[in-house]
Amino acid sequence: MPDIKVGTCSWSDKALLSSGWYPKNISDAEGRLKYYASQFCTVEVDSTFYAIPESETVYAWAARAPQNFRFNIKAYGLFTFHSVQRASLPSWLRKEVSERFSDGERIKFSDIPRSLRLELWDHFIEVVKPLQQMGKMGYLLFQLPPWAGFSERMVRYIEKIGKISPPLKAAVEVRNSSWLHQYNRERFLDILKEYNLAYVIVDEPNLDWTVPGETPVTATWGSVVRFHGRNAETWSKKGASVQERFRYLYSEKELIPWKNSILDISSRVGTVYCMFNNCFKNYSVRNARDMEVLIGLKEPEKKLVQQDLGL
Repeated sequence: MPDIKVGTCSWSDKALLSSGWYPKNISDAEGRLKYYASQFCTVEVDSTFYAIPESETVYAWAARAPQNFRFNIKAYGLFTFHSVQRASLPSWLRKEVSERFSDGERIKFSDIPRSLRLELWDHFIEVVKPLQQMGKMGYLLFQLPPWAGFSERMVRYIEKIGKISPPLKAAVEVRNSSWLHQYNRERFLDILKEYNLAYVIVDEPNLDWTVPGETPVTATWGSVVRFHGRNAETWSKKGASVQERFRYLYSEKELIPWKNSILDISSRVGTVYCMFNNCFKNYSVRNARDMEVLIGLKEPEKKLVQQDLGL
């Protein structure tokens, strides 16, 4: 049986919490994670993109999930050319950053003193290490911003990821089609293969600059497929909320070709992570379950059939 793990890109986002998917008697963090882990075998931790959690929090995640569960960690935003709020910095680093930044202002990686940048990375890795040590770590996701197109600077950045990420399994998601242009594609994928980094396969709206749903395999340990939805109208809308951008429910007809691709990929790698990021209401968990059924990992949910009593 191929090792295919299906899940969502969060278990505690506001949209899911308010959707009614969780039973009414579950209202605390521990209960929600335990319930989610009873339904799916993997999840992506999105909160680590916005702030580095406390070690105690990560230990709690690991303790609340069964042994076969896998947490996939999204790299802290500063490590992927995004800005973060100053308040999200670890307390020891916040003191070192110039006081000209208030807690509400956003910080770029270049605002961090050079002498402390590697220390920040080491701190991040130390925090997530318990998941690796306890056998509950899936992949570490580096998601680049849409403006980060193919360039020599970005190539060096990918090589840097390859050098500093082991022993964690790292995956790279690009969000600019220039990476797959004719003269860039081969070099990009060759670098991923050289460092055993997984190319993140995506399903997203088809726009001039977005990444097509190609399925190259670059890492021996596995592959990652992320479903962002196909809401082209709001994908580039200025000021659109996360819920607006990812408001898309896949039909079975749209998922069937992906089922075939995922099964094909699973015959060539160790593990395939199939993650749904269409985080509007309960859309992500609904489509994740749909994919599990299509692949044959779960039985279809039984529907109540009313008997005709002839009344």
